[in-house]
Amino acid sequence: MKTPILTAVLGAGLLALPVAAQTTPVAPPGAAATLPNAFGEAARPAPPRPAPVAEAPDIARSEQALRAAIASFQSGDVDYSVFSDDLAVQIREQTTTVTPLVQQFGALKTIDHVGQQDGADLFRVVFEKQATDWVIAFNDDNQIAALLFRPARD
Repeated sequence: MKTPILTAVLGAGLLALPVAAQTTPVAPPGAAATLPNAFGEAARPAPPRPAPVAEAPDIARSEQALRAAIASFQSGDVDYSVFSDDLAVQIREQTTTVTPLVQQFGALKTIDHVGQQDGADLFRVVFEKQATDWVIAFNDDNQIAALLFRPARD
């Protein structure tokens, strides 16, 4: 049974999740790449940047922290010390709403890492009664600085 479309946002700011991958248009052969620049040399296109890839330990850390956060919401015993000061304040304000919501999702079934953007990890979390998407990010002190979830977009 799916819950009504609710979005719980816990974080110092809203993390924008891309709807589709962004692409850079490619110039046709012989276009700007052959025009001389101000120094009389042929202009060269910038080399493509490799997409940032999360290393396995970072993903494992994010998943472990997410599992712990979900477990704390489900138990009703939230450990605020794992969150940044700003996020801890926001979570305290929303605990009475978020805790029952996460509890009604039922037992946790699976967590799958589906991507990363700007240092934040996106996970598909499937519970007994609800599939959700979660975002988690850390600050420089290794505390959870952003945590949000929404019903999964299928």
